[in-house]
This record gives sequence, C-alpha cells and structure tokens, in this order.
Amino acid sequence: MSRRGFFVKTHIPGLDEVIPGFPRGGLVLVSGPPGSGKTILGMSYIYYGAVNAQEPGLYASMFESKERFLKLANGLGMDFENLMKKGLVDYLQLPMALETGATSAVDMIVDQVENLGAKRLVIDSITAIKEVFKDPSEARSLLQNIISRILEQLKCTTIIIKEGETTGRDFEEYVADAVIGLERTLFENRRLRILKIQKLRGAEVRTPRLCFTIHKGVRVLPPTELMMPRELLSPEQVKQALPPDPPKGYTTGIPDLDREIGGLQDGSITLLELSPKLTARTAYNLILASLVVNYVEKGRPCLIVPPGGVSSKDLNEMLWRYGVSEKERRHLVRIVEIEKLKPPAVKDRTFLIEQFTNLLKSLEKEAGKPPLKLIGMDRAADFMGEEVIPVIYRAVDELRERGGLAVWIVTPTYQWIVNRLAPLADVHLKITRMHGCVLLYGVKPRTPLYAIQPDPTSKTPIPNLIPIV
Repeated sequence: MSRRGFFVKTHIPGLDEVIPGFPRGGLVLVSGPPGSGKTILGMSYIYYGAVNAQEPGLYASMFESKERFLKLANGLGMDFENLMKKGLVDYLQLPMALETGATSAVDMIVDQVENLGAKRLVIDSITAIKEVFKDPSEARSLLQNIISRILEQLKCTTIIIKEGETTGRDFEEYVADAVIGLERTLFENRRLRILKIQKLRGAEVRTPRLCFTIHKGVRVLPPTELMMPRELLSPEQVKQALPPDPPKGYTTGIPDLDREIGGLQDGSITLLELSPKLTARTAYNLILASLVVNYVEKGRPCLIVPPGGVSSKDLNEMLWRYGVSEKERRHLVRIVEIEKLKPPAVKDRTFLIEQFTNLLKSLEKEAGKPPLKLIGMDRAADFMGEEVIPVIYRAVDELRERGGLAVWIVTPTYQWIVNRLAPLADVHLKITRMHGCVLLYGVKPRTPLYAIQPDPTSKTPIPNLIPIV
C-alpha cells in the first residue's frame, strides 16, 4: 500500500500540515487530564471529516447525553444536528453497566457503524470502560473485540479516549497505531495547550510537540512560517484590505488585535518586547509590516530606526513587496541608521537629539501629519548606554504634545532598558515562540495568548490572531 493509501487525513485544522494523517482503519489513542480538550478533539475529528471529506462518523460515549453533546458542539460552532439530518454523523450513548453487557455494547457500536457506513469512530472513554471491570483481562478482551470487529472487519479509523497521561504500560498504548497526548498548562499565567504526538506508526514526526487551541473546535498551530507575497501588490490591492482606524486613534493594522486592545490612541507609545527565541525580522514581517504599510498607504509619514538584525535593505524590500510605491517611500518614509547621525568618536547627546529632531520636523512638515516612529531601542542603547534615557523622556514629551505614534522595539540584548521603558508605554506587547508557533500577548492591557498565523488566502501582510483558550 502506498503512503497516501496507508494514511487518511484527519481534517482537524492544522494537524494535517505536520503529519500525513492517521493510519487508515487504525486505532488512535488520545490521552490527557480532565479539561485538556480530548472530547473536543474527538468532536473535531468526526465533524471535519464529515464536512470536508463527506466521511460518515459515529461518536460513542459513556459520559454525556446526546443533548449535552449537541449543546457543547453548538457552542463551538459545530452544527452536528444538520449533519445528523443528512445521515453523515450519529451519536451513541453507551450503557454504564458494561460488565454485564459488554458484548451487547460492542454489538451496539458495530451495528451503528455498519448502519451509518462510518469511516470514523470515537469511543469516549476507554478509562470508563476499564473501570467497570473487576478483572483487567476482561477489559482487555473487550478492547480486542473492538479492534477485531470494528477496525479489522469494518476498516473504521477509530479514536479511543483515555483519562490521564500515558504510562507506557497499558495494553491500549501497545496496540494503538498512534498515540496523542494533550496537555493544559500555563505560560506567564496564561493558558497554553500542548499536543504531543507520542507515536505514529509508519511516519516520521519532525514536530512532536505543537501548540493548539479549542477555540471553535480543536485547531492545531503548526510552526509559523513567514509568508511574503509572491507577486508585487498594487496600492489598490493593499488599500482595499486596510482596516479602518478606531475613533480618535489608529489601527494596529491587524483587525484581530484592534478588537482586543481597541487600536492605538493618538500620542501613545507601544512597547514591543521580543523573546530571545525570535529575530527582529520575524517581528517586522508578522506584526509591524501591517502597521507600517497601513500608516503609509493612508498618507502618513513613518520614521524607522531598525533594531539589530534588520537592515534598511530589509525594510525597503518589505515596503516594495507590499505595494508601497517608490514615490510614497521617498515622500513618507525615513529609515535612519543611527550610527550615521553623528561621528563615532563624538559622544554628544545634544548633537544626536538635534539630528533626530530635525529629521522628524522635516518629515512632518513635508507630509503635513505627525509621524509614526518605530525605534529599535537596542541600537539606541548600544550607541548611548544609559544616556539614552533623557533622550527618551524628551521624545515622550514631544509625542504627547504633537501627536502621532511611537513603537519601541526591544530585543533581549539590553534587559535593563525594558524596565525603564515599560512604565512609559501605554501598550506593552510581548512576542515569543513556543514549539515553533509564534505567540503574542499583552502585558498592558492584559490579554490571553494569541497565535500569530499568516493568512494563506490573503496577499496582504495582515495576519490572523488565534486565541488560545
């Protein structure tokens, strides 16, 4: 059998991007503590298989009534009732007294699978089934019965759910073709969910740990890839996609972020703190590109002091690819290499302030609007040390008086400067990477974790923010 024929796509959003699927007609063990998302993963497997591949599926449970199951599914945006009317899915509530009627319970599942023509099955849970048997060998016989009759005879790819973590000693772990563990933990006192691919027969797993969310069903968050447009965008294409400004302020360029923090107010300061796991180029491409392009395409000026790791060439190419014309770049954008503002041998803070102030005034005069100032604070700190702090205080006073926006990008090079800048910022965002997924969260205002996912259907630099719930 070919690799393609051996596996069947899960159709769980994001999961098929990192694995070839589940072994066709195989047994998949999903384990995790209460609240880790096991039931919702099973729901997603049945639901998306029916919606995307028209594969009939059966969910069999000892825990919940059909009414409670449908209520949970509806709350996640899964319309199981409509699929049931079409004969694509069904729900089976198993009797609790399995010890006296184990064979009849298996018969019930087999009959439903055959009547439905099911290609997908979820049994929730193997833990509950085992607990009603006094002799573990009887529970093992039941599982073997399920395997032989449902998997081998009916070729139905089956998920069995297990409460708690895998131990490596249980029978179901040995016979399973795939083992997936779900984990619920905290990161910076914010909820984080981890999916662990512990076993997948017949496949190489290069990313065994992945972030995921249960927002609108299970969605696996594969490693974030930077997506640049393959074709140059026209200004018209970009302008059509630009989000509107909120009242008395400016858009962040990302509608999802605007909804979370309300946009950026005029005269405000945003501190963007980068984790050591990220490069500044990643932050620019994922977060700042949409802000800069949005600002410039609305006829507003922008002054950029690139942080370490980002060159003027990088920024010009970004603007060019996202449809900012050469005329707009000359008229509205100034990219400042701070080392060239004064001779290296001169340590004159006043000189630097005058040079920088003159640039800002000329840009504002030419454009007729207050500028967006994106400042790589690691370069400023490297050049001036702690003498940069009085310069910052003066810049803050001018920003509050004249309006516009300031975004300070801080890399881990100088941690001391974060402590000095954070009290001055109106908005404090952090960006990091976890299991390949780039995460954004707000310290001020406080927000949950969001996964930053480039929109593969869009040509613009606007990413999606996926809440991890």
